[in-house]
Amino acid sequence: MDRKRAKRIIKAMATREGKDENLVREEMTKAITMGYMDTEKQKIWTELFGKGHIPNPEEFIMQVSNRAKRNTI
Repeated sequence: MDRKRAKRIIKAMATREGKDENLVREEMTKAITMGYMDTEKQKIWTELFGKGHIPNPEEFIMQVSNRAKRNTI
């Protein structure tokens, strides 16, 4: 998946939820940060995004979707 597709996904989510796209990004950023702060999940975060890196919503979508694709093929 590329960044353009990830942006389209966020836009589609905003449309589906009837929310502003920036609000959806803010909500995703908060959820991503909360996930990053979960000490029990640090190993997974480091594997996905590198040590100490909190991804933006597009990076998160791209990495998780690529990982899911690799694991299901």
